[in-house]
Amino acid sequence: MKRNIQKLRATQGCLTDCVAYYFNIHPQNVPFFIYPRETWMRRLKSFFAKRGLRIFWCPYTETNKKIIRLVVGNSKKWKTLAHCVVYKGNKKIYDPNPDGNAMKGKPTHQLVIKSRN
Repeated sequence: MKRNIQKLRATQGCLTDCVAYYFNIHPQNVPFFIYPRETWMRRLKSFFAKRGLRIFWCPYTETNKKIIRLVVGNSKKWKTLAHCVVYKGNKKIYDPNPDGNAMKGKPTHQLVIKSRN
C-alpha cells in the first residue's frame, strides 16, 4: 500500500516542522522522519550528525537556561503518538499545530542536542 506522504506530513509532521524551526530551514527541506516508523530515530540522528550534532531523548526537566529545545508530550488527537513543540527555556515558542494546543498536559521528554566535539 502506497502512503500519501504529503498528507502524512501535514497531519503528523510535527517533529519535522520542529526540526525545521530549530535549524531555520523550510520544512520541505527536512525529511519526514517518522515514516517508515521502524527507522525514524536513525534518520533523525543522521540529520543532526550531518550538522555536527549528536542527539538523544531524555525525560523532560525544567531549566533556568534560555536554550532552544525540542520537547514532546502526549498528543490530544493521536492516542498512541506524541506531539513535538519547541521551547525556549520552559516556555513554548513554536507549535506546528494550527491551534497551538495539540499537546495533552506537560511535556514528557526532550531532545538533548550536543556538539560532536
